Formats: sequence, C-alpha cells, structure tokens
Amino acid sequence: MTLATNVVSYLLDNKQPDRVALLGPEGQRTYGELLDGVLRLSAALRRMGLRKGDRVLAVGENSFFWVTCYLGALHAGAVWVPLATDSSPEHLQGISRRTQPVLCFVQSRLLMRNQAAFAGLHVVTDLAAPAVPGLASQQSLDQMLSECQAIEPPQSEVVPDDLAALVFTSGSTGQPRGVMVSHANIMANTESIIASLSLTELDRMMAVLPLHYCFGASLLHTHLRAGGSIVLGPRFLYPEAVLNELQSKECTGFAGVPSHFQILLRNTTIRQRSFPRLRHVQQAGGPLAPAFIRELRTALPGTQVFIMYGQTEATARLSCLSPEFLDSKLGSIGKGLPGVELSVLDEHGEKVAPGEVGEIVATGGNVARGYWCAPEETSQWFRDGRLYTGDLATVDEDGFIFIVDRIKDFVKSGGIRVSCRQVEHELLACEDLLEAAIIGMPDDLLGEALKAFVVPRASTAGGVKERVAAFCNESLAPALRPKEIVVLSSLPKSDSGKVLKSALKAL
Repeated sequence: MTLATNVVSYLLDNKQPDRVALLGPEGQRTYGELLDGVLRLSAALRRMGLRKGDRVLAVGENSFFWVTCYLGALHAGAVWVPLATDSSPEHLQGISRRTQPVLCFVQSRLLMRNQAAFAGLHVVTDLAAPAVPGLASQQSLDQMLSECQAIEPPQSEVVPDDLAALVFTSGSTGQPRGVMVSHANIMANTESIIASLSLTELDRMMAVLPLHYCFGASLLHTHLRAGGSIVLGPRFLYPEAVLNELQSKECTGFAGVPSHFQILLRNTTIRQRSFPRLRHVQQAGGPLAPAFIRELRTALPGTQVFIMYGQTEATARLSCLSPEFLDSKLGSIGKGLPGVELSVLDEHGEKVAPGEVGEIVATGGNVARGYWCAPEETSQWFRDGRLYTGDLATVDEDGFIFIVDRIKDFVKSGGIRVSCRQVEHELLACEDLLEAAIIGMPDDLLGEALKAFVVPRASTAGGVKERVAAFCNESLAPALRPKEIVVLSSLPKSDSGKVLKSALKAL
C-alpha cells in the first residue's frame, strides 16, 4: 500500500507533468495542468473558510470541471457528495437537507434548471452564468482559480481514515442512503483493481460511465494512479459515436454495465469494426447474460474480457473473473480481488458447501464505514467489520462464486421461488431481443406471476411479442415462463445505465 495519506497525493504524486491525463471535447489536460488546478482550487476553498469534513455537493457531467473540482475538494479536506445530472429538484433538496453542504459545484445549465435546490449555498459553475437570486455566492471555476494564483500548504492534514465522499444509493425502502467512503477505502480498492487488470501508464480508458457513479469513479482513480489517461467520452446516448471515439482516441480499455454491452452487440456496427489498441473491457454494474458474454468475445476476438462484481458499499468493486476462466466458469463473478475476502455464508454465519446457497459477505480495506446518519441500516448491512451484500450465491469446488439473485429479487410463483435474474438470462438467449427485465405481479391463482418487459433489436421489432412467447414455450421450463410479455422501445434506466425495476413496477 502507498504511503500517501490522502487520495489526491495517492493519485497525482510523482507523475510526469507533461504526460496526458485527461482527454475530452475541451481538448486535453496533462498531469501538470491537472495538479496545478487542483492545488489552486484547494487553496481557494480554504480561503473561503472551508474546513475539513465540510460537505460539498457536485452535479455535473464528465468533464475537466468535474475532475478538477473533485480532486481540489478532497485535497482541501472536504467530503464530496456527487449526484446524478438527472436528479429532480426535490431529490437535490432532500440530499442537501441531510448533508448540510456549504458549497456546490454545478454545471451552469443545471444551475438554471434547479435554482431553488441551491438556495443559500456558495455555488461554483463550469462557465460564467447569469446571476441566480438567493445564493450565498456565485462564481465560475475560472474566476475562482484566477483569484488564487498562490498554492498554499493544507491548513489541516487529510489522513486515510478521513471521510472522502458520501455516495448516495437507493435503500431498501426507496430512501437514498449515503455510503461513507474514506480516503483509505478508495486507495485500497484502487490498488486491488489495478493488480487484477494489470493497468499501466500505457492504458487509456474510455469513460462513458458517469463519474458520480462508483464504477465510473473507479476508472478515474485506477488510471490516474497507474499514470495512464482517461477519455471523457460522449454519453452513451450515441453508441456509434462511442465506437468512433474508441477508435480515434486509440483507447486500450472500455468499461460498461450490461445495457451498454447489449446495445453495442445487437444495435451497432461493432462487429464490422476493428479495435487494434483495445486491450481489455470491464463489465460490472449487474450481471451480463452468458449469451452476451459469448457474443462479446466473438465481436472483440483480440480483447480481454474481465467480468467484475461490486457494490457502492465496497467503494466500487469486490471480485473479478479473469479472461482465462470465461470458458470453464462462465456465469461466475470469479473470486475476491487482491486484499478482498469474499465468503458465502448460510443463515448461521457458516460457509456453505459447494452448490448450497448463501449470502455473499465481504471484508477488506475497501469496505465503507456505513451509511450517513442511518445507524439502523448500518448495523443491518455492516456487522463486525464485514459487509453483508444482500446477494445470494453458490460456490463451486474451486471457490468460484456464482450469484443466484438479490435477496429481494425473487418471485414466489405457485409456491416456487423463481430468480428474476435467471429468467432474464434465459430470455436474452433469444437473439431477437436487446434487453429484458422480469418483475412479479399479483396473480389470483399463483400468488405472483412473472411479467416480462422486453426491448427488441431495431431490425427485428415486427412480431417480436409472438416470437418471444414461442421461444419461452420452447426453451424455458414452465416455472420460468412469463405470464405476460410487454414490448417497450427501451427500459427505464438510471444515469449510470442500470435498469430501474421500480419504474417498471409503477407501470
């Protein structure tokens, strides 16, 4: 483990100043330019009166602005509270009430759209913006940096156990809960991921995942630490543009959640393209069906595929299935990362035998400290230094872990417990489909019945409902067949690309 005491020193110390760190629509930033902006912002924040432990909100898309503000705030000892750009004003106000921030970094266009949510706060924007009434102060990042040319040493040393971020994730009741991530958590998880993927200064990552999402943030951390570079690419709304950037920027890495790979494989020209520099892809953020893993390997024959598993409560990632095991252990999440111990425990806290089902429990330096101002939920999921993930799994004779489903994502239909994940994976073997999601719906006879929401490939939309029903009758066991199939043009997703089953249930 590095001797750095905080994330910024850990990521940016001893880098070649003229080496490119960030690339984006605005051009590029070297490590020297990035460090200069970070240190000047840190000094400016302390001059404003910011103290170690003060919370700062952040609302913005991937950009030089976001990265500079993030690292500058951490260097000054602040606690970073990143939020999605599609957050409603009510959500922003709710998080603000719970965290009591002193300042907010926000893109100017989002400031104008959510003015009431930032009332009473000091606000720093990416660009100069019209004055908004009710703010404590308002200035652009360039204005702030131009007024603070001198780089001052920190007034209070930031140490590994200090809180670095509050990352909000949905709770069991739908109430967002803030995961308390320390500087030490980020450094530990970054070391583990770099070791698993063998990242070096030659790696260049295409970052379409939002940086407010723990998976996206981990891409920034790992590549800055390794001395590589990050392409702050186009949003995944335009997947062909993403492929263009992968080629033109000569990226060596790409990372995504299942929906990204499903769209790339069945609705783009990826199979007709060549990516000679693409060394590896990382998949996490939920299970990618085995059918898609096979397709991905065929579409990118010279590229290593790493299947990973993680949670916000574990800073980012917990396990990895390396490319050499994709044939023999297809469907597995692999084993714990270096420095992470994963166990599958039964209800008595004992390790399960091969083939038995238990809950995945994690220990390691990446396990967060709990939930912000939520002692009951913290005591439920964080016990005795362990993280209880809520994921049910089995272990094989070689110690490889296979997730069955989330504890709360089973449907009891006709007295049989059915895994929604299993049915989704079975459905996606139908090549007519781009995406599929399963939920339970009330049923007078069965208690609960399966309801499928499917998205067809652009070229196979006609008659897809009938073809999917025929596929289910031919290929799925009776207990796994949906009672109802609904065809949609797309599934509702979060800003990070995860399917929102709560929105499907609301339909």
